Amino acid sequence: MSDDFEMADGSRPDAKPLSAEAGKKFPLSAFTILQGGDVFEMMNGKPPAEGPPRARAYVQKAIVLDRHGVGVEYEDRVRSEMVRQLSGNTQLVSRLEAARPICVDVIPEGVPMSKFGYPRGVARNASGLFWDHPDWPKARIAFRQERLLTEGHLVVHEMAHAISFLAFTEEERESVYRIMLPTYRAKVAVDEVFAIYSEREFQNAFRDIDKRAPGVYGMARQRWNENHVFTRFVRNLYFPYKPLAGPRASGMGGGPNLFG
Repeated sequence: MSDDFEMADGSRPDAKPLSAEAGKKFPLSAFTILQGGDVFEMMNGKPPAEGPPRARAYVQKAIVLDRHGVGVEYEDRVRSEMVRQLSGNTQLVSRLEAARPICVDVIPEGVPMSKFGYPRGVARNASGLFWDHPDWPKARIAFRQERLLTEGHLVVHEMAHAISFLAFTEEERESVYRIMLPTYRAKVAVDEVFAIYSEREFQNAFRDIDKRAPGVYGMARQRWNENHVFTRFVRNLYFPYKPLAGPRASGMGGGPNLFG
């Protein structure tokens, strides 16, 4: 697996995780899956009625978006996709409300992200980037204009990075790394795998062109499977009212089946 990431040097955002207190106040059942505890499916679960309005209110209040002169359709795409991503789990919305706000930049075609204050090490082929730094008043996400309307997974992918860095506690993040590092070996790779598994929850299938992407991006999309424990974790994170992914079997004996 080649080290081909959004940052050419493999660096990662310097983001402050969610506080342990906020994590306890707004627990996420999905982490029980990674920690080996009992996980129960909701009987006749339904999407939370308050989910979409809560998500819209959060996106309207906490997401500051600068189009940098491009059309309003780009802003509409970003905001609608974020609302869709967050509408299934109000606990996740509550966590984001307790975390740092986010500034989104739509980068005009042909302009480097670094011109808008992002690190100079952004890979030239990167379609988007989540980044944070202690000196910044807000976390930031960049989307390249020319990719935003053609890459259907882009908003979900970068927002997934924001969720993992801002809405998970340090202990929760370590639980993700503990179960995934034996296969993907580097935390930056695991960060991408979480974002890729998040993509899959909002589309019916990965495109062939995305499966052929270099490094971890193509590998994780090719390996994705309904039966993976990590699929169960990600699905329960976004849709705790849905049946667990994988076979409808009792218990999780025999150890976690991550990759089929």
